[in-house]
Formats: sequence, C-alpha cells, structure tokens
Amino acid sequence: MKRPLILALSACLFVGTTNAQQGVKDVVYAFPYVGSSQAVAPLSAMERWGRGEWKAFFRLFEDDSARLHATYALDAYVHASSRDAARSRAAASALNLGWDVVSDAAAKNDDVRRQIIVDMGRLGDNACVPTLAGMLTSAQPGDPAMALATIRTAYAIAALEKASAGTTGPQKSAIDMALAHARKPGNPNPHVKPTAYVLSRKERKAGFDLLFDGTHLDSWTGNKVAYVVEDGAIVVKPSGGSGGNLYTAEEYADFEFRFDFMLTPGANNGLGIRTPTRGDAAYVGMELQILDNEAEKYRSLKPYQYHGSVYGVLPAKRGFLKPTGEWNQQTVIAKGSRIQVVLNGETILDGDIREASANGTADGNKHPGLLNAKGHIGFLGHGDVGRFRNIRVRRL
Repeated sequence: MKRPLILALSACLFVGTTNAQQGVKDVVYAFPYVGSSQAVAPLSAMERWGRGEWKAFFRLFEDDSARLHATYALDAYVHASSRDAARSRAAASALNLGWDVVSDAAAKNDDVRRQIIVDMGRLGDNACVPTLAGMLTSAQPGDPAMALATIRTAYAIAALEKASAGTTGPQKSAIDMALAHARKPGNPNPHVKPTAYVLSRKERKAGFDLLFDGTHLDSWTGNKVAYVVEDGAIVVKPSGGSGGNLYTAEEYADFEFRFDFMLTPGANNGLGIRTPTRGDAAYVGMELQILDNEAEKYRSLKPYQYHGSVYGVLPAKRGFLKPTGEWNQQTVIAKGSRIQVVLNGETILDGDIREASANGTADGNKHPGLLNAKGHIGFLGHGDVGRFRNIRVRRL
C-alpha cells in the first residue's frame, strides 16, 4: 500500500532526524508507476536529499519489499535530472554514492549494480565517467562500457579508447563494441527507455506548460504521419514530400517558447509563430528559420534566410549553431511586435517586426499575417529530417 504523498514532503522537511530512514521510504512509496516522471512532489523531495538520505535510499534495494518502489523512484529521478546541468550533476553524485553503497559486501543483488550502471549512462553526465571507467578492468566490462557509449561525450569516448588500448581478449571485444557504438552517429542506445521530460521547479513557478514530454503528441495537431515520436523526440520524416506542418493545438499571443532541436546535414525546417494552420506560415503568420547554416547549398542565401531569422523580415546573427548531429537549445520570446531568439545561450535576434516592416519587408514580399495578435506555434517541414524535444511554453 502506498504512503500518502504528503509524507514525502514532510520527510524532506526534517532531514537529519532519527526518522530519516522512514522518511526516505515514504518518498519512495509515493511513486505510483514505472518511470513516474510526473510525480513532481516526490521528485522535488529527492532533489533535497543529502548524503545520509541517499545512503538510506540505496540500502532499500536490499529490502525485497522496497526494491521495486526504489527502482521506480531511481528511474524517474534520473529521467527528471537529465535535462538540467545542475540537477544532472547532483544526480551523478547520487549515483556515484550509490555505486559505493551497493558494491560493498553487504549488498546482495547484482541487478541493483547493473541498474546503477545503466542509469549512469542514461543520465549522460561526465561526472559518472571516472566511476564507469574504473569498472572497465573487471571480468565483465560490457555494461559499464555501454553506459560510457551512451554518455558519448569526448571524455567518455577517451575512457573507452584508453581501456581498449590496455585490454585483450573478450574484455577488449566488449569495450571495442561499445566504442564503435559511441562513434556511430544517431545509433540509439538499447538500454535507454523513451525519455520523459519534466519541467524544472523554476519553470513550473514561472508558469511554463510542457507541450512535449517525449512520449506523445496529444498537445499537437497537423501532420502526425510524417511527424512521429522516436527515442523521446519528435522526428519529421518527409518520405519524399515536405513533411508538412505540426502545430500546437492551442493558440498563443505573447509567449516564451523553449525547445531543443537537432539538424541533419543540409536540413531546412521552420518555426511558425502566431500562424493559422492553413496557408504558408511565413506569410499568413511568421516563420523563424531552422536551418543548417553551414551547408554548402545555403552559402548564397539572403541574411534574413539563415537560422533564427524572421523569414523575409529580420536577419539573425550566425555562428552559434552546434555541429549537425548535436542538440541545440533555443528560446523564442514574442511580446507584442518584439521578437527575441536565444540560441545555445546567445541572443541571435532581438528586433521589432513592426518597425522592420514599416517601409516594406526586407524580401519585398507582402506578409499579411506578420502582425497577427495570436496564432499557433508549429514546426514547418521543408523536405528534410529534423528532431525536436523538451518543448515547453508559457504565456506572457
């Protein structure tokens, strides 16, 4: 029987008391199902745990009656921490501590050790790399090697390369297999469950809504054939056509929109804002370019056609996209006629569309929907594969 959720919160308010062990158990029992990433209160409680609480948590894996609940809680905590740098680093510290706890003589379940290894890879934080690298000299390095391959940073790959150079026999084969996996672009990790994104405490307080949590398209309308959910992302698969458009079900006037995107070489997409769901969003609404600026075929575009630009109206600064195959983070703020675009922490566009179009637009075309008061937000297919994830919005 699950404990009342309120106990989860009270447990963390009295950290350090003699009831810490029971408090940790109350938090764990508040998770109602596998990967319970929407269980905001217990997740927030876990984020406030100290070293003592985390030690007590990992000891729960030795309790047959608590092990399943602890597994649910750890999965959800890792999922919720993986999209924020500070939370990810805290989660990495917890996992490293957990490895120390379950690796001693008192721990009795090898499956627990394996789960911690897999969760280290799923978290994807470099702070887990030294612990995983230290496991590569064991008789069975396959799981830690694959976890490093999942992290896929230069640091993780260097650890695999070093282990490969100093190992022989079956152990080397397992490490080399993971190394090949780490170097192969776009190859999904077989251990990873579909990612479920959640709002941070700061975002919840600011009033953000989650438009895509990595599992479904319930908040969207439009082409749900070319736009599909894969590995925690919305993937547009044109299949010989443009791919069409995918719009938010609701309309927005003034808003802040945050999302991650990954480009394929030469990819071209767009972000429609304040647009109806019919017609060319670049004209009946407004289109912000999503484009691989470095592709040779785009070398002669007009300034207002590159990534982040309000198409045909306002040009964005170039040089801040990550290489194709890496995830970018972008924020779009639309407030009245002022449009701001922040790409990977750099403001690449900050302009007034009313002022910019007062004497005609830069491309010389009519944009009748440019000053729409409100409309949908949408991804606009232009015939290329693209990926989008971790999408949230708040009304201003």
